[in-house]
Parts: sequence; structure tokens; C-alpha cells
Amino acid sequence: MANPLRVLHVTHQYLPAIGGSEKYIADLSESLVERGHQVDVFTARSVDYHTWRNDLPPYDQQNGVNIYRFASLRRGPLTWRALHFGLRNYWRTRARRFEPFIFFGGGPNSPGMAWALWRQARQYDLIHLNCLVYTHVIYGYWIARRLGVPVVITPHAHIEQEQTYNIGFQREALLGADHVIAVTTAERDRLLELGISPWRVSVTGNGLNVPAYRHNLDTVSAREKLNLPQDAFIVLFLGRKVRYKGWDMALDAYAALKPQIPGLHFLAVGPETDDSAQLWPKYRDLSGLHVLGRVSDEEKLAALQACDCLILPSAGEAFGIVFLEAWLMGKPVIGLRTVAVSSLVEHGRDGLLAEPGNLAGVTAALAQLATHPNLARKLGENGRQKVLRRYTTERIAAKTEAIYFQTLRRHRRETGDKR
Repeated sequence: MANPLRVLHVTHQYLPAIGGSEKYIADLSESLVERGHQVDVFTARSVDYHTWRNDLPPYDQQNGVNIYRFASLRRGPLTWRALHFGLRNYWRTRARRFEPFIFFGGGPNSPGMAWALWRQARQYDLIHLNCLVYTHVIYGYWIARRLGVPVVITPHAHIEQEQTYNIGFQREALLGADHVIAVTTAERDRLLELGISPWRVSVTGNGLNVPAYRHNLDTVSAREKLNLPQDAFIVLFLGRKVRYKGWDMALDAYAALKPQIPGLHFLAVGPETDDSAQLWPKYRDLSGLHVLGRVSDEEKLAALQACDCLILPSAGEAFGIVFLEAWLMGKPVIGLRTVAVSSLVEHGRDGLLAEPGNLAGVTAALAQLATHPNLARKLGENGRQKVLRRYTTERIAAKTEAIYFQTLRRHRRETGDKR
């Protein structure tokens, strides 16, 4: 291997915070450490991006990764109003004078992180900024550029949601970064439309650490552990219970089918939110409904093993790593035909897709899997083989490592930097 790198990953949140971009950067960090590199992380002390509340300790180490956490300004009603004011007027006028409201309202606003970046950035060979929608990427980019440190950005752009990648300061960072990593081909194509040079955009995808998903539970044991019926067809929703994830659409589809398919059960797993607190009363009399909040990794694996299919009719995924998790356990998936999800899920091969906003389509997809178990098993097995071929952390880390070395060589050639 070439000389080990000193890499700084800068991200909005890190494990134990839950989310696809959080999992992406944690798995990547640990895999790069296993490959012999030094990886440090700068992040917020939060597990809740709605408030940026400072819950976690300033430092810990996970599997060889040094994690430095910084206090952030709390996001309260005033901050949210500033964000909504900025977004509303920016999209109406595209005037850059509204961008400071978006910057301030987005967070995490962490003076300590910015100061640490300024003092320490040049200790690293390269800085990798994760999740463009949050403002740590912007001040991280500005500081790295000022200090002449090479910058890689993984934006996790939600293609249908321009606020995740197409604000003025976001475009500035994307166009000025040394390299941009997309997680789907659809995301890459959108980034190219923004004017980024093709040789500065690569697609890696997300990956799973396959050994971490090995467990001793079969389906019978998993259902016993979670108090689920053995003879049911169990559909799983796994993720934060926020409205854009489509969990209410999934429940409406289930409610429509339950009278026709009495053996159908619904398992909802993931942290509760203000959205779910408002919507749960609508479903309190729905039979066959099983609800878990934030769970341990062991309980998550049990839920994936216990289910017959995963449903995630989300309107705003950059990738959808939960699809990989279901596939690895041999389960078929149901999603929406958004640009990003369509580039990951092959309709009729490893899952079923419905048009965005089409409840009837989601209901039909669920009915098809619930009444055709052989089809469900075939789609799940195809998904599992896809993950093992293309979406392991080992494969993603190898691609990213190659991007780092390529970026460094080009940066040193262009700037004469001999560090």
C-alpha cells in the first residue's frame, strides 16, 4: 500500500446518531482505519439535528477512529424561522442576500469546530466533508480552501429537494472542491448539470459491513424476540418516523389491505418525532400494528430478520441504505420511483417501485408481495447478491481510498504542495 494518509472527516453527526449519511461516514472511517490510515472526525455533540442539542461527550474513540465532538448553537423557534424565511425568499428571488438566513438556520453552527479546523486542518493530508445540506460543510470548505488543504465532498444530495445541493454557497463548495463523491449515478448526473467537471465526480455508493450483520437468529427466533406472530406476513418500516420518509403512506397501504389479508402485520421501528406524535392517534385502533422506537443494533437485526419485506415510500432519499440492509437479510423492498431510489432498486428484480404520491401503487406492491411469497423470496435473494457484489464497505472504502490518492496527486501537481 502507498503511504498511510492522515484524513479528517467533517460531518454533522456521527454514531450513535442515526441516519444514512451518519452510517456512511462511520463505516467509511472505520474501513479506512482497517486499511492502515489515520482517520479523525470533527462533528457535533448532537444526535438530533432538529435541535442540535449537545448530548454527547467531547471525545471518544470507536474502532480506531478518533471522534472530536463540538458544541453547537441550539436550533430553536427563532433559528427555524430564519431558515424558513431564507428558503422561501431565496427560491422566489434566487438573491444571495437571503443565504445568511439559510446558513444560520441550517446548522450545526459550531464556533469551536470552526476554530479547531482553522488551527489543525493543515495537519491532515485531506479533508472529506460529508452531507452538504448542513452548514459545517460550508465553513469547512472555506477554511480548507484558505489553508490550501485538499477537499473532497460527499453531498448526499436529495435530487428532488434542491435545498440539499443548489443554494448559492452549496454550489460554490461543489464547484470549488477538489473532488465530489456521489452515491448514485443519478446524483452524479445532477451534479454534472451544475457544471462540475466530469473528471472531478466519482460514484462510490454506500456500503454495508457484512460481518456486522451476521447473527444467530433465524426468523422464528427473531419473531419470538420481538413478540411477533409466527404465521404472519410482516412488513417492516425502518427509519426515523418523519413525514418525508413516507411512513404514514406505508401505514395507509397496510390499513387498506388488512381487511383483505388478515395475516398481514406491520412493524414500525425507529425514533419517534413530532410528525409521528401527531399522526399516531390516527392509527391507534389499527390491528396487527407493532411499534418500536429507537432500538439497539441487535434489535434492528432481529427486525430485519423477522420481516417478510421492507417498505420505505420516502420522497427524499439520497440513497436509501436501509434497502441494502433489508437485501443483505434476503428481504425484498418497496420504495418510490424517485430518481435516486430508481437508480438503486430494480423494479421487478430486487424490489417493487410505485410512483411518488401514489398510495394505490404502494398498496398494490405490498399486496403483490404479501400474496406471492415465492416472488418475495426471489426478489430478496437477488437483492442480497447485489449487495455482496457491489455494496460492501470494503469495496466502497477501496474506491474512496483511490479517490483520495488521485486527489492528492492532482493537488500537489497543481499547487506544488510538498506536504
